[in-house]
Amino acid sequence: MKIRRWFTVSLVILLVFIVNGCGKSGNTSGHSTYNGGDTVPQPIEVHLQVNPIEAKAGETVKFEAKVTHQGDHVDDAKEVMFEFWKDGDAEDKHQKVTVDSSGDGMYVLEQAFEQAGTYHVISHVTAKDQHSMPSTEFTVK
Repeated sequence: MKIRRWFTVSLVILLVFIVNGCGKSGNTSGHSTYNGGDTVPQPIEVHLQVNPIEAKAGETVKFEAKVTHQGDHVDDAKEVMFEFWKDGDAEDKHQKVTVDSSGDGMYVLEQAFEQAGTYHVISHVTAKDQHSMPSTEFTVK
């Protein structure tokens, strides 16, 4: 009888270990955990630069979006688009230009502007199942 009881107790303990082990998994997806194991994606980082910030009419302005994720360059973004418009323009006057990676996480567009004024630019970046939209202003004189 003692052997049978010992076998039953051992079997129950073994099953508890197996069931407990099946519910746990390693975190190899680039996500952090919080609140008991729910995952939240690590954000992409987009650094938007405009050069020069004050341009002359007809001069080329360079837009650069540097995209990184967890410190690594992102060259395979699903979409990177620059949207720009002159202050006061209606939304249907916004210009949108999609660009490809130039390497090292850089997405670059060069564009000339003929009319003087204050302009706005937003870089729409979709990568790693996330979307980021940093924006800034620049001036054409």
